[in-house]
Amino acid sequence: MQSQQFTATRQCRCVQRPMKARQLRHATKLSLRNKPVAFACHSQAPSRLPETTSHTEFFPKQAQEVKEQAALDFMSRLQRSTIDAASLTCPVETAYLGPSEYGSQHQDQAPVLLLHGFDSSSLEFRRLLPLLERSLEAWAVDLVGWGFSDSGAASQSNMKLGPKQKRDHLYAFWKEKIKRPMIVVGTSLGGAIAMDFALEYPDAVKKLVLVDAQGFIDGLGPWRVAPKFLINLLVQVLKSTAIRKYAGDLAYNDKALATDDALLIGRLHTYLSGWAEANVAFIQSGGYSLSKRIPLVQQECLVVWGRNDKILKPDYAEQFSQVLPKSKLVWVENCGHCPHLEQPQALADCIVDFALSAKAEQVPSSY
Repeated sequence: MQSQQFTATRQCRCVQRPMKARQLRHATKLSLRNKPVAFACHSQAPSRLPETTSHTEFFPKQAQEVKEQAALDFMSRLQRSTIDAASLTCPVETAYLGPSEYGSQHQDQAPVLLLHGFDSSSLEFRRLLPLLERSLEAWAVDLVGWGFSDSGAASQSNMKLGPKQKRDHLYAFWKEKIKRPMIVVGTSLGGAIAMDFALEYPDAVKKLVLVDAQGFIDGLGPWRVAPKFLINLLVQVLKSTAIRKYAGDLAYNDKALATDDALLIGRLHTYLSGWAEANVAFIQSGGYSLSKRIPLVQQECLVVWGRNDKILKPDYAEQFSQVLPKSKLVWVENCGHCPHLEQPQALADCIVDFALSAKAEQVPSSY
C-alpha cells in the first residue's frame, strides 16, 4: 500500500483564567486548510458553551486544587452512567462526557469517540474536545479500570480487567450511548485499544485516528507472572509524584507545559477507591498484544505523531503507515507524545478534515 504523509504545525499557549470563570472560550474558530492558528487552550471561544450541571460526587477532594480552566470546564460536564458489560461481574459506573448543544447539531456526521491511554482519564482531552465539537459530535469515556469509572475492583478480589473486559465495556457503552458507526481516536495505549475494538466490532467503527499510538510493543513482559505483592509495589510506584513528574516531563516537547497543575490533573483519578486493585488486575492480564493483527485493520486510519515524541519514537509512525492497509501519516511539529495537550488545534484540524472527507486521499497533504 502507499501511505501518504503530511505535516501539521501549530502553536499552543496555555493561559489561566480566574477560578470563577467557568466558561470555555476560543480565540478563533476551528480553521481548516488555513494558516496556523495560535490557540489559548482554555480561555477562548467564539461563543459561550451551555451551562451544565457539575457532577462532583465522584471526584476526590484533591479536585478542589485544580486551576486550569479547561480541566474545570471538562469536569463540570463529566457524568456517570451504569453500563453492563458481558465479561464483567458487576455493572460499571462509567464516567463519560457526551456531546454539548454544539456537538448535537452534527448528527449527520459520524460521531468521534476519544480513548485515553494507560492509567489515564478522559481529562487528557480537556483541550481537544471543545475544538472538535465545533464541527463534530464528540464523546470521551473513561475505560473500565481507569479514569473516573468505578469498576467495583475495590470490593472484588481477583477481578479480571484485561483487554477483553475493556473491549466489552467499550462495546456496551457504544451500544447504549452512541449507537452508530463512529470515528475512534486513541492516544498512546488508547490506540491499541481502538484497533483491538475495531477488529472485534468492525461495524461500530467507521474510521480510526491513532495518536502516538502503542501497537508494536506486545504485552507487559515478566510482570504478568510476577507475584501479586510485587505488582502491588509497582502500582504504588506508578502513583508516586516522582514517577508521574518524570513521565510528564518526558511527554512534552515544551517543558513549560509540565506544570504542577498538569501533574495533579494527570493523577487525579489515582486517589479513587479501587484504583490500585484495577491496575493490578490489568497488569495480571498481560496487557495488549496486537502487533501481528495490525495489518488486519480494514478501516481508514489517520496516524498522527508528535515529531519530538520521546516516549514512543517516531519510527513507530512510519511502521504503522507501512503496515496499515489504508493509512495517512501526519507529523505534528514541535510536539512530544501528547498532541492533544501540546498542539490541540493542529490535532483538531487533522481529525476534522479526516472526519469530513469521503475518502482519505481527499485530505489535504499539508496544513
